[in-house]
Amino acid sequence: MNLQLTDFNESDRADYMMVVASMAGQDGAVTSEEVYAVRQLSLQYVLGPDARGRVMAAAAIPPDNMDEVLERLSGTDLRYSLLLDLAGMAYRDGVFTEAEAAEYDRLSRQLNVSSEQAKAILEFAARVLNTGGKPVKLGDHTAILQKAGVPEGIVSLSAILMAAGLTGKDTAKN
Repeated sequence: MNLQLTDFNESDRADYMMVVASMAGQDGAVTSEEVYAVRQLSLQYVLGPDARGRVMAAAAIPPDNMDEVLERLSGTDLRYSLLLDLAGMAYRDGVFTEAEAAEYDRLSRQLNVSSEQAKAILEFAARVLNTGGKPVKLGDHTAILQKAGVPEGIVSLSAILMAAGLTGKDTAKN
């Protein structure tokens, strides 16, 4: 199955994107690249004006109901793609800070993802997103995910990879 985030209702998409957007401010600054990415992702995932506003606000101040959102997502395979998107947002400005690493670890625990799986997702994101503009074949890197028992379908759900033009119907074969 090759689900996309747009297959979920707007409320779930907005919650998901608020968590992703909240990673942008974890290093103490929200860069113009991060604001642009959050805006583009909100449009790409067909969020209405109210939902887009909540997502943009989450980049500066995480939502009050973050724990509830994470609890809901922790029981689904969305938790893996969410971690991939969190890693992608953290790497967006080219720097993965100690504060971002601590938040990533905290969120991975809250999402009930094993430390081995969380590390595999982080390594996958680093390899795929930090290529210096060189073309990437996702299939060259998905073994990292498979070895840790992370569902490959997370790649097709990833907003960050989609925005970078790195996902498609045959993602695992790219």
